[in-house]
Amino acid sequence: MAFWCRWIKQNLVLAVTLLFFIPASGVGLFYLLKYSTSNEPNLIFHDWVWPHQRADRKYLSKFEYCRLRPSKCKMSGPRFLVGTFEDSGNYVAHLNVQDTFNRKGPIGLVWRLEALVPTNLIRKEITTALNFFSDVGVHVEFLVIDYDSPSKGLYAYADWIDELRSEQLQLPVSVTGLVSWSIDNPDGFELIIGAAEAVSVQLYQGPRKVNLHDNLVLAMEKYDNVHISLYCPDTGLLDHLFKKVSISRPLDIGIFDSSGCDTPPV
Repeated sequence: MAFWCRWIKQNLVLAVTLLFFIPASGVGLFYLLKYSTSNEPNLIFHDWVWPHQRADRKYLSKFEYCRLRPSKCKMSGPRFLVGTFEDSGNYVAHLNVQDTFNRKGPIGLVWRLEALVPTNLIRKEITTALNFFSDVGVHVEFLVIDYDSPSKGLYAYADWIDELRSEQLQLPVSVTGLVSWSIDNPDGFELIIGAAEAVSVQLYQGPRKVNLHDNLVLAMEKYDNVHISLYCPDTGLLDHLFKKVSISRPLDIGIFDSSGCDTPPV
């Protein structure tokens, strides 16, 4: 009789243990598979560095995606605003070259346009900058044009990008983009995607978020060179993005204000 009591007691403990262990193992296995799948995109972050801003490489840990998948996230070189072509035609230089020195990795250079200017003027500035940084040993990997074209002007902007490419620059040219392009003029937006090396669509207007429209989602899933920029390390917006967008390709993510989402803009 004592033998049977011990046997029942031992097996009861085993049954209770299995009752809790199996579901817990299933949950653990679910998350392991979820976070280790190779179909999830590699995220490549970079800073947009405008005047009075500094590059910051410390915000990756703020993103849950990167904390759970550290091998899926990395930093790329910052993109520095070199100068602005104003509406009046004047050129205003911005870059403090001291900010670019002592960098082990490559950097990107950005020119902002308030209006489309003759491409030979852009070529002159780009060539001068590339020669300068080559002489001081700073490797430039990216050239970017930042122009908030009206949606109706995208056809002319695409032609302008094609003309700039014909200027025989040393590097291909990427551009920034607006979510409104994909809504107001999807055909023109596709022309921009085809003309530029890459398009980094700004998911912000000033410090305010911009809704992630279905047209942009479709473009991100269809074209490998459509990327995004966030105003700040907005973890919620990135989580929302992955709920709507299904991609497995690398995704570049620019951060405009890396000091934090709670910091008011200057």
